Amino acid sequence: MNQTQVVEPVGGVRTGGLILRRAGHADAESLSGMLCELSDWSLYMRFQTAVGRPPRPTLLEGMLDPNGAAWVAERDCEVVGHAMWAWVKGATVPTAELALIIAESEQRRGLGVRMASEAAQHALAAGAAQLLVMVSAMNDKVLRMVRHRWPTATAERDGSLINFTIPSTYRF
Repeated sequence: MNQTQVVEPVGGVRTGGLILRRAGHADAESLSGMLCELSDWSLYMRFQTAVGRPPRPTLLEGMLDPNGAAWVAERDCEVVGHAMWAWVKGATVPTAELALIIAESEQRRGLGVRMASEAAQHALAAGAAQLLVMVSAMNDKVLRMVRHRWPTATAERDGSLINFTIPSTYRF
């Protein structure tokens, strides 16, 4: 995997032709394009429901402007990854839910880990006392990533999901 270098002042991160930066409304078309190219399986593993092609504007809006923060990864001016965190409403302690989706051509290359770490660090800096990662019990790739990255995370089964709770004391 390539080394990461921070590009200032925009806060983007370049990794071997890949740019990681904060998401914005201008990313809607490219994010929609990435989602349209994903398999039904990948979409279901992320959203736990069918996603139209093209995705609904409200879905894109929620991904680009959550009640937390969002990032995209670009390669050749096309979105190839998305990560976000959002506050969990009604949580007893400040909890941020992490979510990500990576283009199939970019999976298993470290991008998901990089993006999840960026979102986690930002959520913790914003005051989250813990992080929540909800993963389908069938999503072997993300289950392996979470268990490897956060091996002491508490896991709780909730139907077809496994909810991982990661305390803020964990090093990101």
